[in-house]
Formats: sequence, structure tokens, C-alpha cells
Amino acid sequence: MSAVTSTLRLVRERAVYLWIAFLAPSVSILGHAVAPGREFFKGQDLGVISALALTAAAVVMWVPYHRERRPQPLVVAFVVVVVLAWATQLVRIQSDNSLFNVTAVCLPVILVMIVIKPPGARDIEVAGLALMYGLALAAIVSIPLGAMGWMPNGFDATDSAGCRTPIICDLTGGLDRWAGPFGSVNYAAPIGGLLIVMGAAQHRPHNWILVACGGGVLILSQGRSALFALIAGIAVLVLWGARVSALPRAKTIRIVALLALAVGAVLYVRFIDPTINGRTGIWADFLALWRSAPLVGVGDSGVDAYVAGRANLPELITVSHAHSVLIDMLVRWGLPLAVLTVSVYGIAAAAAGRGLKLVGPGPLAVVTFVIVAGIVETIYSWEYWTVYLAALAWAVLKASQNAAIAEGVAERRLFTAPRHP
Repeated sequence: MSAVTSTLRLVRERAVYLWIAFLAPSVSILGHAVAPGREFFKGQDLGVISALALTAAAVVMWVPYHRERRPQPLVVAFVVVVVLAWATQLVRIQSDNSLFNVTAVCLPVILVMIVIKPPGARDIEVAGLALMYGLALAAIVSIPLGAMGWMPNGFDATDSAGCRTPIICDLTGGLDRWAGPFGSVNYAAPIGGLLIVMGAAQHRPHNWILVACGGGVLILSQGRSALFALIAGIAVLVLWGARVSALPRAKTIRIVALLALAVGAVLYVRFIDPTINGRTGIWADFLALWRSAPLVGVGDSGVDAYVAGRANLPELITVSHAHSVLIDMLVRWGLPLAVLTVSVYGIAAAAAGRGLKLVGPGPLAVVTFVIVAGIVETIYSWEYWTVYLAALAWAVLKASQNAAIAEGVAERRLFTAPRHP
């Protein structure tokens, strides 16, 4: 009876629903990877079923949760704009006669639950750990499962394309690039970078464990484009961290360091990788396509037709997406969705910036990483509750829930207060 009472008290006082919601993206990724495209129930694969099941479980845990707390304005603004982007994208997909899977319903359900019953500081921390450890575990278990043939081998993805970095080739014995359960090496590398940036913002021992896992994913995938986002995120963590902030000329140091990084990036692109691994040509082609329908975009059907129609031309678009979240949104779904995307970024950055003094640079580093990673690869959209949207939501919650954070600090102090005789 005491165990039942404790469980009921837990779900009433702690936002268990948030833990489950933030675990859902990684479980869904692994579900898709284990049996890709294979029907599991009612025509849906294991990834879809797991996402729906975990969202339903989150709703069940949300119902009894009760805390007297109001949502922060920037959290509400973030949710409203993301839901608007979600609705806009789904309407355009429908009008284009394109498809999306039923897990699209998870996004508004999760975000609305967060607004109606905001979580406390400790639960925001647990949710972030659930997201990161879920990704790390999915990556780790996929290696032996793939080697044993129980799921597709991550080293045999369509874009593995052989070992490309000499030092890493020596470490891995010349193994192909690793896509893991993420479907592509270009999708695996940003996952590794996110684990490093978000993990580095955690307390010990979580930071060491998560950074090591993220580093392993990044090394195996050998993705160069994700390094831009990783450097940007780490720069935020260092330059706005406690050590630099305590220096007398912290602002000057930040300006000089950021200018140096910008110059380094320009020199790298100018002299080492002028096309950013072929991306500049892809961006130019997609932007030319966008100009044919700047307001509403050309849709999935327009991109597919354009690629198919140029099959015999040397300047063929060889990929089906723009290798950039913002450009892909612009081309497929038009200017309104691109404006909403920039608005999501702006609100998340504003919330993270306002939280610098109270919670440190972690949320701002995560927002920076997600934005920069999205500039160089199409790794997320607004139709689904993805890893990256969960990371943005975590950053906004962590930085904006001042009352919840203060409450969590008070609770920890009470719990750790020394006993007096």
C-alpha cells in the first residue's frame, strides 16, 4: 500500500509526463531503425506506435499532476509560434497532396500540456537527461544489434561512403562512416554534437558520460558540417561560463573571441571547403526553385518534379532536400513558414539570453547549436515532436521558468540543509 501511495504522490507532485514526452523522440528513432517500414500494428511501424504510446502515457501522467504555477510568457509565446508553424506546415502538406504520419498529433498535445501544467525545475532537469540518455542508449545498443543482424547495420547506410578522415580511419580500422539508428551519417553527426553541447551543460557525472557518448557518435559518423554547430555551442558555453564572466573584461573577450571564430570560419570556407561539402550549389539550386513560388512554396511535389525533370542535366539537384532547415521550409512551404521558423529561433534565443544570469549558458548554447546545425542540414521540421524541438523546448523551459527554478533551488537547499543538534 505504501508503494501505491508513493507512486500516486509522485505523479501528483512531479511532472512525470514531461520525462516521458522527452524520452519519446529517441524511442521512436530506435523503433523506426529496428524494423524500418515494417508494419507492426494497424499499418504503422514500431517507431510510430512507440511515439503514440509514449505520448498517450504522458497524457495519463499529466492528468493527476497538480502544481500551483503559471506558465512564463516566453514559454507561452514559444508554444504558440511552434503550434502555428506546425499547423501551417500541415495545411500546406495537405494542400500539396503530400503525406505525413500520424505522430504529427504528438507535438501540439505535448506543448499544450506543458503550458497548462508547467513543470518544476527538477522535472525540467530530469526531462533533459531523459532526452539525452535516450539518444545515447539508442546509439549504443544499435551497434551490437546491427552487428548481429537484428537491425540494419549503421555502417551500411546509403551514405556511409567509406572512411573519410585518416586519423579516425586508423582508430576504427577503416570502417565506413556510421549512421547508427538515425538513417544517415548527416543525421547522426548532429546528434553527437547535441549530446556534447547539452551534456556539457549538465552536472557531474552526467556531463562526462554524455559528452563521451556524443564524441563517440561524432567520431564514428565523421560529419564535418555538424562541427560548425558544435564549435558555436561550445563557444557560448565557454564565453558565457562562470570563469570568463568573472573576468574584468569579459565583454571584450567575448567580442574578440567571436570575431576570431567568424574569421576562422570564413577562412576555412574560402581556402579549404569553398562549397561546404557541396552545399552552396544545392542552396543556389533550391533558392532558384523557390523564386518560382515565393509565397506558398512548391511543396514536396514541386521538389520531386524539379529533380526528376533535370535528371539528364549536369546541374541536377542530386538530393531531395536543401541541406538547410530554413531554405527547405522556404522552398517547400513558402515565406510564411520561413518567417515562423525565424520567429521560433528568435523567441528561443531571447528566452535563453534572459536566463543567462540565473541558469548559466547551457540553454543559450543548446539554442545556438540547434539553429546553426539547421543552417547546414535539414535535420528537423515543425510537423513532428523531434529531438531538436525537444531540445529547444528544454532550453526555453530551463531559462524561462524562473519561479520553478527558484523553487527547485529552495527544495534542494532544504533537502541538503545541515542538521543542528
